[in-house]
Amino acid sequence: MKFVYSAIFTSLLLTACQPNSSGSKTTSSSLPSYCADAASQTITSQSIVNLVAEGFVFLEGPVWIESLNSFFFSEMDFNGPQDNGPRSVIHRLTLPAQINVFIDNAGSNGLATDGKDLLATTHDDQGLTRYSLPNKDRTEVLDNYQGKQFNSPNDLAISARGDIYFSDPDWQLGGRENQTGMTGVYHFNVKGDVALVDGSLRKPNGVTLSADQHYLYVGDVDGKIGRYPINTNGSTGQREAFAEVEGPDGMGMDCAGNLYATSHAAGQLHVISPQGLTLALIDIAPQLTNIAFGGPEHKTILLTAGGKLFSIDSPIAGLPY
Repeated sequence: MKFVYSAIFTSLLLTACQPNSSGSKTTSSSLPSYCADAASQTITSQSIVNLVAEGFVFLEGPVWIESLNSFFFSEMDFNGPQDNGPRSVIHRLTLPAQINVFIDNAGSNGLATDGKDLLATTHDDQGLTRYSLPNKDRTEVLDNYQGKQFNSPNDLAISARGDIYFSDPDWQLGGRENQTGMTGVYHFNVKGDVALVDGSLRKPNGVTLSADQHYLYVGDVDGKIGRYPINTNGSTGQREAFAEVEGPDGMGMDCAGNLYATSHAAGQLHVISPQGLTLALIDIAPQLTNIAFGGPEHKTILLTAGGKLFSIDSPIAGLPY
């Protein structure tokens, strides 16, 4: 496959920010070190959107990994067999602008990191998967709730304590049975227990945590983004209405607690304050799927949209997935 690169992106430099000794990026009581001097302003509706690369099939799930100074993202192929979901590849974008296949036939959608390895929602085995960064070994983390296979896990977020929150719609279910009888949102804690956060949503999609990790945000296909208060033990409270976005997909978070929600249907990026107010609305491209902060000082926003990658230079730093 041939990729076409934008020269604008080649000016990116390597970031010096490192994880803390536990491998976590945040704690519930403090923000990451790169948030220390966070600006109060965000990107605006006039921000310049740069084309990074094109020529892919369908992109999803970007994540920034400090130790490798690279973004990673999934590419799904909807042109082939779909019985077990589309074939998927994980690509690595090494700064300044080199893209290589990192893991072939990964079966992945959303990606995240715990500061040590690459974590993925994987539709081929209908679960959560850990990929070792040094040797790319694949380990199944979780594939069922109360003995019933998940549908096609889509997106995930990892807390500082190591808890994983993820959505399980049925977009990539293919010809397989929906064993759970719902499309749910789940909490998988560090003890290995899995709990249902919400089983009432039509097709939950993007998930992210607030910068202070007090809330879990989840978007649904009906256009509503809700948030769940997170208790000190990682469990969640009742869903609260937060914002509405046409066809919400993946989401991101900046250091000031502003939510970045992608509208798949409209191809727009919404920047929403912690109070639910729209701060900016930016046209990106059709089939806008997801967002992650990374690069120098965590101020490069990488966006996946259909077969294209885009970037925006941000005045404020943000979280890596």
